[in-house]
Amino acid sequence: MRRLTMTASLCSAMLLTACASPLAGTWQGRAATDERPFSFGSVTFAGDGTYTAEARYADSTRAVSGTWSMSGDTIIMYGEPFGERTYTVEETKDTLVFTDPGSGKSMTLDRFN
Repeated sequence: MRRLTMTASLCSAMLLTACASPLAGTWQGRAATDERPFSFGSVTFAGDGTYTAEARYADSTRAVSGTWSMSGDTIIMYGEPFGERTYTVEETKDTLVFTDPGSGKSMTLDRFN
């Protein structure tokens, strides 16, 4: 019984740690300019490593969902229909700046909640 209680406590602590990620929450993308390949209208990063987003491309908007993980200042996002995407992330209390390492182009997200 003690082992079961200890395991449950450890699992709860791990879940709370994931939820405590600075990225967890909803973010609103700033208006895109023509030089950016796309922007997020909004994106919600859940503490369980999943996300849902509204991705804007020129004149179209697509719903995207998938998984995300962080390694240092790099976020790896996997979602359909785009597959895996990797960005460098700079974060402050209320903003995230995603930079595409290939093109050097970036987009800024503001914390919504």
